[in-house]
Amino acid sequence: MGVLGGTAFFLLFQLCGLCMAQALFSEESGGVRLLLGSVLGSVSLQWFPVPFAFFLGFSRAAHLCAAGLVLVCAAISVFILQHRERLRLFSGFSVFRKRKFLWVVLLVTLFFWLLVWRSFRFENGRISSSQATFGDMSMHLSFITSMARQGTFPPEYPLLPGFRLSYPFLSDSISSSLYLFYHLGDELTVFWVEALKWSYFLPMAAAGAQVFFGGYLFVSRLLTSRKKAALAWIFFFFNGGFGFLYFLGSKEDFLRIFTDFYQTPTNYVEENIRWVNVIVDMLLPQRATLFGWAVLFPTLYLLYRAAYEGRKRYFLYAGALAGLLPMIHTHSFMALALICGVWLLGDLLRKLSWEDWGARAGKRLLVLGLPGMWGLQAFLRHAGKQESMGLLWAVCMGACLFLLVLGWLLWRCIRRGEGVKLFSTWGALLLTACVLALPQLCFWTFQQAESGGFLRGHFGWVIGEDGYLWFYLKNLGLAGVLALGGLLSAKSEAFSKYAPALVIWFIAEFAVFQPNPYDNNKLLYVAYLLLCCGASDFFFRLVERIRAAGMRRLAGGVTIALCTFSAVLTMGREWNARYEIYGDGAIALSSFVEEHTEPDALILTDTRHNNEICSLAGRNILCGSSSYLYFHGLPYGKWERIAALLYEQPGEHEEWFREYGVEYILVSDFERSSYEVDEEWIAARFPKIYDDGVRVLYDARQ
Repeated sequence: MGVLGGTAFFLLFQLCGLCMAQALFSEESGGVRLLLGSVLGSVSLQWFPVPFAFFLGFSRAAHLCAAGLVLVCAAISVFILQHRERLRLFSGFSVFRKRKFLWVVLLVTLFFWLLVWRSFRFENGRISSSQATFGDMSMHLSFITSMARQGTFPPEYPLLPGFRLSYPFLSDSISSSLYLFYHLGDELTVFWVEALKWSYFLPMAAAGAQVFFGGYLFVSRLLTSRKKAALAWIFFFFNGGFGFLYFLGSKEDFLRIFTDFYQTPTNYVEENIRWVNVIVDMLLPQRATLFGWAVLFPTLYLLYRAAYEGRKRYFLYAGALAGLLPMIHTHSFMALALICGVWLLGDLLRKLSWEDWGARAGKRLLVLGLPGMWGLQAFLRHAGKQESMGLLWAVCMGACLFLLVLGWLLWRCIRRGEGVKLFSTWGALLLTACVLALPQLCFWTFQQAESGGFLRGHFGWVIGEDGYLWFYLKNLGLAGVLALGGLLSAKSEAFSKYAPALVIWFIAEFAVFQPNPYDNNKLLYVAYLLLCCGASDFFFRLVERIRAAGMRRLAGGVTIALCTFSAVLTMGREWNARYEIYGDGAIALSSFVEEHTEPDALILTDTRHNNEICSLAGRNILCGSSSYLYFHGLPYGKWERIAALLYEQPGEHEEWFREYGVEYILVSDFERSSYEVDEEWIAARFPKIYDDGVRVLYDARQ
């Protein structure tokens, strides 16, 4: 009944979101309203409990208040619709009769759902993951279960208690909201694992559909051609370069794709293939990226309609969705801000009739920039300054120059009498976004970023020892070449639409915004979506020069095959991958901990990443895996040393158990292999409350 209750709660928000979309976007087609309504429903479920949770905790009471709020919004929407038109909640499904490619989008969405379902397998009392989710899933499960079980708000890291959870946790809280409705009865059975799996899966399934359909909605509007939009969509979601060539040497090399750990044509570190497939290595394991893009792509659609098609109201709607993005996915918020800035620049140039000049200047910078980046790489590598504050200062100077130019153009437009129009459109977007986003950034993001070494100068993403141009050629493949041609041959208006990709790429090549430089790809992929639009447009202009229809079809088939072959192989590997992360013993221990310990209990364990205490039982541990904590910028070193000393020298540091709030001690094969555990002292000092012959849990509260 708890699972049914959580599902009904989720569907309630989806239904209310559809009602709101009917009122806000009544002039849009049924398919667009269906998509935007689903997005509004998910965003409401992520955000509406938050203001109540500050007073009531992350509890059922807060969620019931959130349900009341969304019902009020839906009721207002229905009241508005009664005076405008009849309520049409499901008219959007008729769009499948008009656009045949949407059936392809639907099939890919169903495939993604199956990947998500297979990435969390619960069979024979054991939990297994796929290859892509082997690392990240345990961290996300720890956030989901701890928020649902502990109810603390603002939430803290269960992997390092005492530190505010500044990771964009709303991508996980939406699953916590569902899991919250599963009540642990007197007789706990393994059904709670199925409840956790369903809570994990259902919001991801909705977000996946929102990403795939939202991406197609945006590119089809930008390109104004269904065929071009279809190809751009394929380039983006089936991205993969020439990595497959490394596996064609022999049968054994080819089979390694499907048997070895991370030996795929889109993620082959040994040969510096790092441009991972969007579906497998971005959407599937990285929930923040998945839920961020679920909001970002529809927001880009609204922004495009506002900036290029005169829908002034959409500036306000786009600003509201943008302002809600930081704690869903901060990188998506950053990318959207950059796109807004460049599109505003293009709008000002159009108003001043300087758009052609701006496009020519941008193309010249691109032509000079590619060899310039190659030369700069050689210089910085020789000087040993691939990481330096000078690179960060270069980005800051570029940003200041951009703002000065933007301010000057804005002043020129205001003098021409465009001030009121600009402030009522772009000004409304900026004000709305800032009012909603700044409290999140100040309360969560900036505090951790300042202390975690997030922002620093770094050249060349993860190019390593490869040459600049060679690295991107083998990683982006033919789609990258077509994108370059699309940028250089684009007309002025089209170039202004693609131009944000160049700005994002430039910034991501000179600065990193998190401890791991690799994570800059969360910015680069948003730029790549725009580049795929340019690549598709350029390809069709090339093909139009071929007179024979058969040759045109052949060219299209070969291009799609070369651009997607690496992705298809990677997806096949992900379908085949299976790794056990929690055995039946770990699940039995988690069940015991759920029943017999307080929700906010702190348990001493080792620092393994697949820790059942925090991931399945939702309890706090003294110190979690450094592979999570380091990349979140947390100072975990002290607690990591304390955990080791409490296991190896507990008698000499007995007072630390109380000082650091350790209530239980787990000794299993993991702890015995990680430390030289003085189990004799622990067993003599603390009573056992659980012992299955491998895992022993001691009560350290006395």
